[in-house]
Amino acid sequence: MIRRKELLLGFCVIAPAAIVIASVMFIPLFYAIYTSMYEIKAGQAPVFVFLGNYGRFFTDPVALRSLANTVGYTVINLAICLLFGVGIAILLDTLRPKVGNILRAVFSMPLFISPIIVALIWRYMYDPQYGFVYWLLGTVGLDQYFGGLTSPAWALVCVAVADAWNVTPFIMLVVSAGLTVIPEDLYEAARLDGAGPIRIVFNVTLPLLTKVLAVVALIRGTDAFRVFDIIYGTTNGGPANSTSSLSLYAYKAAYQQNELGYGMAIAIITLLGLILLFGPLMRNSARGKDDL
Repeated sequence: MIRRKELLLGFCVIAPAAIVIASVMFIPLFYAIYTSMYEIKAGQAPVFVFLGNYGRFFTDPVALRSLANTVGYTVINLAICLLFGVGIAILLDTLRPKVGNILRAVFSMPLFISPIIVALIWRYMYDPQYGFVYWLLGTVGLDQYFGGLTSPAWALVCVAVADAWNVTPFIMLVVSAGLTVIPEDLYEAARLDGAGPIRIVFNVTLPLLTKVLAVVALIRGTDAFRVFDIIYGTTNGGPANSTSSLSLYAYKAAYQQNELGYGMAIAIITLLGLILLFGPLMRNSARGKDDL
């Protein structure tokens, strides 16, 4: 009897959260899958095509270019964010606590700026006539080799750098928190063994930050893979679709080309790509010491 009451109480506690999760996540997901199986155009009755929209994706050159751009963007952005986020966190950890805290607050400021505002800021910074980036490169005579947002070869990298400027502080803060739990005795032992600063970083600090790095890579990687706002605000997918992402192309297909079913199919493919790329990392980051 007591066991039944405990189960009933547990069900009553969990039920509200389960209903909310089902309402905001599973119902829209199932509706998106259902819609992706129809050809829906404005002013026309929906036509059931089953997996036709998914087959169309793999024969659409713009869609395939968007997929390649999304993967490339994720790799570039994640590499920049991890390199600078971890590097800055480790450098600040070597300073006096008061100085380090002040600098962390200063370096965290871009994190509080909306991505669409970041896009506008960097769009003007990349302006060939008045932009700071071109002026800076011009001081060393390299501006003629830099294409900026107007070059298909440079545009994706430029957008990835702008986005990294916005989100690197997040990685810096998380890694800084992870550094606080590393025992100082390990550093002292490494110094007594004759290890220098670089060797300490690679043999002590980074191995002990493995779980933290896996979590930040998972969070940042999934966020970069579904990038939309900063690309929309800087290049809108151009030039020549060189910065078109899956999320942006899904939006254009659904609301500019009036093909809602095809747009939903692209969105579902984006979700599947996230699961394939970051599912193993999610599983490994959740493993405990006993699983190693």
